[in-house]
Amino acid sequence: MVMKRSFLQLSALLLGVISLVNCSSAPSCVLIGADAPVRGLSRTPAAAGSGCPVNSGGGGGGGNGSCSNTLTPTEVLFGQGTTGAITTLAINTPVGTNLSLMCTTANAGLGQIAVANVLASSKNFLYTLNVTTSGTTRTGTINGFAIGHVAPVTLTAVGPAFTISGTNILQTVVEMQADPSGRFLTVTDAASSLLHVLLIDPNLGTLTEAPGSPFTAANALFTAVGASGEFLYVTDQSDGQIFIFLINVTGNPVLTPTINSPFAEPTHLAANAPISMQVNLAGTFLYTANTASISFYAINPIDGSLSTVAGSPLSFTPQFNPQLLTMDTTGSFLYALGQGLEGVLGFTMNANGTLTLISGTSTAGGSSVTDMLVNPLGGQMYLLVAGAIDVFTIDPNTGALSAVTSTTTFTSSSNLAAAKVQ
Repeated sequence: MVMKRSFLQLSALLLGVISLVNCSSAPSCVLIGADAPVRGLSRTPAAAGSGCPVNSGGGGGGGNGSCSNTLTPTEVLFGQGTTGAITTLAINTPVGTNLSLMCTTANAGLGQIAVANVLASSKNFLYTLNVTTSGTTRTGTINGFAIGHVAPVTLTAVGPAFTISGTNILQTVVEMQADPSGRFLTVTDAASSLLHVLLIDPNLGTLTEAPGSPFTAANALFTAVGASGEFLYVTDQSDGQIFIFLINVTGNPVLTPTINSPFAEPTHLAANAPISMQVNLAGTFLYTANTASISFYAINPIDGSLSTVAGSPLSFTPQFNPQLLTMDTTGSFLYALGQGLEGVLGFTMNANGTLTLISGTSTAGGSSVTDMLVNPLGGQMYLLVAGAIDVFTIDPNTGALSAVTSTTTFTSSSNLAAAKVQ
């Protein structure tokens, strides 16, 4: 199958681990590692560590190569070892202190992970997506775990596992994401041009396919849900489009394509083909990480339609190829994860939807970041670099990232996910 250049590179094998090199002149850029893909099941998991995370040196509870059953964190960070074993790390407070290894673990197929924070029941569930092949049949298996909210934190399997099976499916880029309200998971299948919407039972955590799912969305990549929960956006990089669905928020989230879907740039250029997306906190602007730029669109609150904001798209010299976007918890700063050795750029999000590069940020090479996750309580960013989890503080005034000195090293072979447990 012919794929865009960016996703061919996203599928590259992570060949090794290179030691940390801090970017002294760029506080929102971290330099580490070898060329590696960004999230998604199209990648080969990073060959870092064994079944358990590397945990060397001191650092209090969970340090010195041991885990702790007595930690009572407010939040935890999840990753997977190369065997698929789930690693649970206590997010210590105050902001800026190290992670600590908890003894809580569970086993699942290695692939992607996502946490659903279910507002309706105040429960959290962890989901893992693994794709296997048998003959001509490919199967995506999603295992679910209820996250306990008492010390020690527990992971209890919920079931049965949900499966998606067939031929010519789940072959290239597959992405699993959770609705911010915890009502459903989305699984995008770019090769089959399908979007699966899986309803989450708010009390049990079990999954069922939503009415009408899977939905047709050409070259479906990433999804983003509007701040009000009424609109679902789906990227289509190959055609430079964004599909827009209305969500029935009063009952099961049945999707209905809007009359404005799909939306495309007035002048489609390959450099502006959308990959991943981020909606601002107010739900007024949608940002897209493109092949070689970042676009920003105003969201119509009535029908979810998009209109280009003056100054969009934002291109880069030297070239920068954003693959993933995330936002700090205050909605003040946007971060873009680059391709290969490009690192991470930070931006101030302006009131008119435009972006301003954070002073001192550089796209100088040497970094390979495969995932980034903001601490849901704010103040911290976790970067997955060559399989190692690095902690950074977010300056509340400038948005700049500063590395936290750590005596403990943890690794993950999946993307990262976080949950509030107290």
